[in-house]
Amino acid sequence: MPDRQPPPSALAKGLNMLEAMMTADRLSDLAKATDLSVSTAHRVLGELVATGWAYQDADKRYVPGRRMHALAGLLREDGEIGRVARPALEELRRATGMTVHFGLIKGDSVMYAAKLDGLGSYRMLSRVGGLVPLYSTSIGKAFLATLPDARVAEIVKRTGMRGVTDSTHTSLPSLLEDLQSTRQRGWAIDNGENEPGLRCVGVPVLNAAGIAIGGVSVSALEFELPVTKLREVAEHVVHAGRDISDALGHEAVDDR
Repeated sequence: MPDRQPPPSALAKGLNMLEAMMTADRLSDLAKATDLSVSTAHRVLGELVATGWAYQDADKRYVPGRRMHALAGLLREDGEIGRVARPALEELRRATGMTVHFGLIKGDSVMYAAKLDGLGSYRMLSRVGGLVPLYSTSIGKAFLATLPDARVAEIVKRTGMRGVTDSTHTSLPSLLEDLQSTRQRGWAIDNGENEPGLRCVGVPVLNAAGIAIGGVSVSALEFELPVTKLREVAEHVVHAGRDISDALGHEAVDDR
């Protein structure tokens, strides 16, 4: 008699389910595609949704989630965008000596596509591929500032506004007030809102269609980036953001 195959592990069930989601999105179809009972398929999908690998929409369809998109992005076009941005990122670090991040918008989060450590001894906790909230980061707020307030409200309604630190915006009016100041300045500030003791300056990065797809920022300890130095540093960040946008095909309109 042929050897009986051992039952698939929990990891195998999850990976098979993610693969099945490429061609199916209903519970019954996913169960059939993975050769699982409906109850087991429902449990596996529940775990994938809870951990961000899958997402269930209002019509009860299952689709790849934010973590799946982040992983896939690193392996495809996002890697190419990161390579295009690299020269500007390196110049920004040289000009400021600070930690430089390049982030891309993935769903309702920022995914760090590149990170260049600053020239000082402090090392930030962020990592390439990591996902962080829009409302608590300078890149995220620079992106949100390109959107109408109604769109911002829709996003934070989906994500909520938990206090990442004691300085994080936790109400929509507070965030909208910050975004209005961001639009007037032309750059966003994160005052210890995502990591205590750090100050960050960020600007959006635009694609050829003029749509914000992410942003670039510098980060430093608060005493290394005092408020009195913000405008000087922001000029370098703005320049980097324009250089990356230009490299992606965006043509700025001179409205003088």
